[in-house]
Amino acid sequence: MNFLKKNLQTLASESCWNYHAGGPNASEPAAWACLALASHNHVESARRAAQWLIEVQASDGSVGVTDDQPTPAWPTSLAILAWKYLDDVSGTREFSPAAERGITWCLGVRGKTADKQPQMGHDPTLVGWSWALDTHSWMEPTALFVTALKAAGLTGHPRTREGVRMIVDRLLPEGGCNYGNTMVLGQMLLPHVQPTGFALLALAEEQIVDPRIGNSLDWLEQELTGKTATASLCYALLGLAAHQRRPAGADSWLEQAAQREFDRDGGCYKRALITLAACDHHDWLGNATPDQAQESETKLEIATGRGL
Repeated sequence: MNFLKKNLQTLASESCWNYHAGGPNASEPAAWACLALASHNHVESARRAAQWLIEVQASDGSVGVTDDQPTPAWPTSLAILAWKYLDDVSGTREFSPAAERGITWCLGVRGKTADKQPQMGHDPTLVGWSWALDTHSWMEPTALFVTALKAAGLTGHPRTREGVRMIVDRLLPEGGCNYGNTMVLGQMLLPHVQPTGFALLALAEEQIVDPRIGNSLDWLEQELTGKTATASLCYALLGLAAHQRRPAGADSWLEQAAQREFDRDGGCYKRALITLAACDHHDWLGNATPDQAQESETKLEIATGRGL
């Protein structure tokens, strides 16, 4: 894949992690770039992005949107993913302290709940994560935090388990999901590609018997074409790959997306997503053994004082 080689070379030379050319450094592009580069064994280039994420990490462990915008801090989930995976690839614990601070912060924040309402299709009593503090739990931030906690070995943590329940609750009967609603005032809402990809990432390796998961995989695979918007395409392919599914046209679609980004001289964000989605493995999602999961739980208890 020539487009992947070109993409990697460009991404590895980046000194700014932004959404668009000329834009400021931002945490989400930096985290995806770190994951993409580390997945292709560009460890030193990945380390630059990971180190910048440490520089913008607040004293409470959270990571804001940019270096001068500390809130909202939903990118903390992606920073945890990047730090944990880079340590795994490099065989070090260089970024573990930052990751543990981020984990402690994310376990301490909760999306707001509400009473069940007959006109609302989902269960608003389930606790997940929100885009901004003191707001309702939504699908995408919950999926990202669940994915990060599972990669950190906290699959069995109560917050992770409730987050998984929340994600499944908000899947649509015929497959897919949107920002987090199912039915409003008797009207079933439509699924969207991007949040469905996020949801399926979070549900990887889950032993849940629910037809909505299989329906979501089928719906997502059928929705993709070479014209699917770049970010949505990449998140969808990542979600499908987490369930060992990859459409036959995936490489061609990614090549088209890469060409679009080069033609418009886009920023780091979409190049990073394309590079990660083109990878033939997805071990950055984490496959912690029971012993590793227990070790992570014990370290977290000690860090928060619960194990003393």
